[in-house]
Amino acid sequence: MIRLQAHRGVSTEFPENTFAAYQAAVDQGYAIIETDPRFTADNHPVFLHDPSVHRTGRATDGSQPPKDALISTMTFAAARQLEYGSWMAPAFKGEKLPALEEVIDFAKSHDIAWKFDNVWQSHLPEQKDIFLSMLANSGLGAKIGVTCHLLEGLALAAERLPEAELHWDGPNDLATLEAIAKIAKGHPLTIWVCFDSPANAWFKGAKANSELCETVHRYGKLGIWMLTKPEELQQVLPFQPDAIETDGSLKPALFHNA
Repeated sequence: MIRLQAHRGVSTEFPENTFAAYQAAVDQGYAIIETDPRFTADNHPVFLHDPSVHRTGRATDGSQPPKDALISTMTFAAARQLEYGSWMAPAFKGEKLPALEEVIDFAKSHDIAWKFDNVWQSHLPEQKDIFLSMLANSGLGAKIGVTCHLLEGLALAAERLPEAELHWDGPNDLATLEAIAKIAKGHPLTIWVCFDSPANAWFKGAKANSELCETVHRYGKLGIWMLTKPEELQQVLPFQPDAIETDGSLKPALFHNA
């Protein structure tokens, strides 16, 4: 069974990294929700893709915050005074910035796995400790997935979250694959490889091909990112992926009929 992952929730139809997008992923039958952990200035873990609230945040009067309005310089209270839905469509006005404790509560009541993006590794040591401690104490167990692209991050996640699935989206040379397999021993391990498409042209690392995907399968499960068109599904199926990430362009119904 190939698991379909919703990037920032169902972000083609709903404002990314909001509960509307997360709920859509549950309702539409996705297996995994991918989301981006950030921290406010007062060390509150929240979910936002960009370092700034400029792109997706709006004040109550509809005004857009400046480009330098970094979430890391705002208090949690200040960040929650903004809403994060109307940038996409008026119907989503009022969507709030999700906090980690709210995501944990949401996850407890829905049968879906979570994959926290590797940006968590860029946080301050005390923030990493807060993030991992909250996950470790959440009771979510194997519902938790943590993405890493640094070996030290992978080792830390493996130690602190003994039941979690570990996801790797860093280098995939043989030496690194050997290292991550050793570190992740005892954990489910998914190794993510980029799909070669115009949408992913910005990524300069190795792209999915038969040889690379066959090699990855020797060390863990294979994840393929990022599919943005339904017709791309047929191109990746020969690689025998265990997971596929999409922005919401691929629906589980289409996937199951492939």
